[in-house]
Amino acid sequence: MKRLLQTLLATITVLSVMAFGQADKPKIALIMKTLSNEYFIAMKEGADKAAKEQNIDLIVQVAEKEDSTEQLVSLVENMIASKVDAIIVTPNDSHAFVSVFSDSEKAGVPIIDLDVELDKDAAKAAGLTYYYVGVNNFEGGYKSAKRLVDELGGKGKVVILEGIPGVDNGEQRKAGAMKAFSEAPEITVVASQTANWETEQALNVMTNILTANPDVVGVFAANDNMAIGAITAIENAGLEGKVLVSGYDALPLALQYIKEGKMLNTIDQGPGAQAAKGLEFAVKRIKKEEVPERFYQDLIVIDKSNVQ
Repeated sequence: MKRLLQTLLATITVLSVMAFGQADKPKIALIMKTLSNEYFIAMKEGADKAAKEQNIDLIVQVAEKEDSTEQLVSLVENMIASKVDAIIVTPNDSHAFVSVFSDSEKAGVPIIDLDVELDKDAAKAAGLTYYYVGVNNFEGGYKSAKRLVDELGGKGKVVILEGIPGVDNGEQRKAGAMKAFSEAPEITVVASQTANWETEQALNVMTNILTANPDVVGVFAANDNMAIGAITAIENAGLEGKVLVSGYDALPLALQYIKEGKMLNTIDQGPGAQAAKGLEFAVKRIKKEEVPERFYQDLIVIDKSNVQ
């Protein structure tokens, strides 16, 4: 009888510990704008790894398309209503998410801004203090375009392929590239157009630009998907080797193109490390610990000198 009682008490203790451990395990939602882009696949892999290491119950939800703003906002709203412990989101509109971030904070659900920063003025007008984990996209755009300027010897006609208009990361990368180009008086930007982050759109946009400007010698693409589309357009126009292309994201195909000499450079912004830091900050905010309002991941320019 005594042994039976001891066994029962031991079982109850184990179950209690297990229940406590499950209750103590934070439930965090990662809401992403896409998983059709290898950059965001790397971000999710980084989040999965960090969640396992930090004992986090991670819920990942993704919009159907990268520009599906209403759906992405709805996913965040659903997670607020579900009373998860914290939310991490990669916004696809720097203005549209200010109100839902405010709603999350008011509901007592800490929310972390990952990858794309909210519009600072809109956030200030809404009285929102938000916490951003990502990179300095202005710096990244500048570094990538500056590498292009240097390779061109500061001369020639160039093109900018922009991200989604109005979204902070694309706008900042464009602004950084413009600064690099403006520092070289003999560089002329003959076209600056959006291809909405997409390879096929970039192929079509770049084809039209080359038809009007066959003497273009350089392209800054605000992400590697658009850079890859631009390279195909350049090859189709018979200009391979005559037009240098700088990208952003360090996608596997971009790295391969750099090795092959089809592409000049790209920017590695550590998507997996960003996601891990986002989870770390989310846990700290759940525990009411202080975190910085801005955390910038280091940027690395990748070209033939270090692509290996």
